[in-house]
Amino acid sequence: MGRPLKIAKAQAVLTITDTAVDGTVTVSQTLSALGITAWMNFVVATTVGGLTAGVTYYILAITGASTFTVSSTQQSVQPQTSPTLTLTSSQTVSATVNAVDAYFNNPTGPQWPSTNSNTYSVVGGNTAIYGKQVLANVAFGVNGTGTVFANASSNIVVGLGTDFANLATGTILFSTGTDGSVNLLGTGTATKGNLTVALANSAANGTIGTSGNAQTLSVNTPVVFNSTFGGNIVSGTTYFVKAIANAAAFTVATTVGGATLALSANASVTGNAIQNRVVLGAVSSNDASGNAFVQALPEAGFIVRQKGKQKYLVTGGTTGLTGACYTANVANTALTPNTMTITATYANAATVKVQSLSDHTGELFTSTSGPIATGNIVLANADPMFATFNTANAIDANTANAQPYPIVTIGNA
Repeated sequence: MGRPLKIAKAQAVLTITDTAVDGTVTVSQTLSALGITAWMNFVVATTVGGLTAGVTYYILAITGASTFTVSSTQQSVQPQTSPTLTLTSSQTVSATVNAVDAYFNNPTGPQWPSTNSNTYSVVGGNTAIYGKQVLANVAFGVNGTGTVFANASSNIVVGLGTDFANLATGTILFSTGTDGSVNLLGTGTATKGNLTVALANSAANGTIGTSGNAQTLSVNTPVVFNSTFGGNIVSGTTYFVKAIANAAAFTVATTVGGATLALSANASVTGNAIQNRVVLGAVSSNDASGNAFVQALPEAGFIVRQKGKQKYLVTGGTTGLTGACYTANVANTALTPNTMTITATYANAATVKVQSLSDHTGELFTSTSGPIATGNIVLANADPMFATFNTANAIDANTANAQPYPIVTIGNA
């Protein structure tokens, strides 16, 4: 079904900050650190200071650590001409330097094929590079620090040794079993970090009184205290919430489900009960009791390399992580660790996930394809298609533009 996916590459993507009437362009990067030299070509993403988007220019001379002058013509062309620049400052315009393999379906211009608008091909690569590249949505599985406690009747996940305050909102959590199983818990919301409940007193029967709301704590999950009291409670030691009688009282144990910890005397207490927790968007899909966990943040990304029929090396635009992922037939927000989606759109605006994508051909998931494509064998019931960054031409197989399969638009950026 075609050659491997072509991957756009570039020497660098610079950020133009200033232009001057003397022809000087200033960027935010150090040019020598990126290997940029005179006579490399570049294209700006948007028109700025006399440089027109989509037009190829050339670096005439490097004049400083982050400055250069511009030529409108290649080194071999005589006489040399330069564009007339205007004064601009505080810009953030991207300039792609020495792009290669980026020509499929990119915007028209002298550097792109004249038949660009009629081609049926796509290209991967960093979506920061000028032009269009395949847009992937990806979720890398990252082992979490600490362990988690969850209950399928609650939307709260409590951690032990975790740092949920720095968990990105929208991260999907999965508990892991000793057998290697990965079990969905849910998607984290912006409500996360340390929950504190102010303490008021303690009783010899083990009851810990609160002036805060004890019912915000979670039973059978870890809790620590920032004060020592009651004879048996030591600041910083991990205990487990045993029972919550009401908003003003709870008990603890030294182990999950263990006996109520007795306290030595009735006394007033100054301090807090603390639980590190994240609130999920819905009740947890599974229980967890001190399990290790994996976190995966669905994010937009780009394809670095094709590693197999349905396996790609991708980079996340938010995390900056790079890893191998398999294509999946799920919503972007339902990705499991180390999976990715590529979306295709039919002429009737209906969307479908891509199972495999090469330079201009590929296969689409069907309703019975299964959620994840593992390995390098395309499932037999996948639908063939032709890929384009331009307008989709058919909903079903037909002879539109003399093509035997639907021409679908691939999501791009």
